[in-house]
Amino acid sequence: MAGDRVFMTDSVQYDAVGPILRAGEIAEAVIDAVEEDNPECDVFVTDRGDYLHIHTLHDCRLTRASLERSLGRSYDLARLEIEMPAFSGRMQTSDREYRWYFKS
Repeated sequence: MAGDRVFMTDSVQYDAVGPILRAGEIAEAVIDAVEEDNPECDVFVTDRGDYLHIHTLHDCRLTRASLERSLGRSYDLARLEIEMPAFSGRMQTSDREYRWYFKS
């Protein structure tokens, strides 16, 4: 998990966007996938015990392809919503990509 651009943090900036996921295998794979899908961004993870807030600033993409690579198996992206009780920002979804973005 977690490459050179993934940082653990205690707080979340007001313009941070991304999923809040139950801790576990899916959350760990999402961290790696978000890092891959957002090469120009640092990825921040705020550990809330049972939940992880995974976020970037202003715009955060997650593709099914990168999540499947991280998991090592196929994954229906719509199933992510079972693991995601909340998110920050606004959200757009498709069967290939989820995107969270900041709009003031």
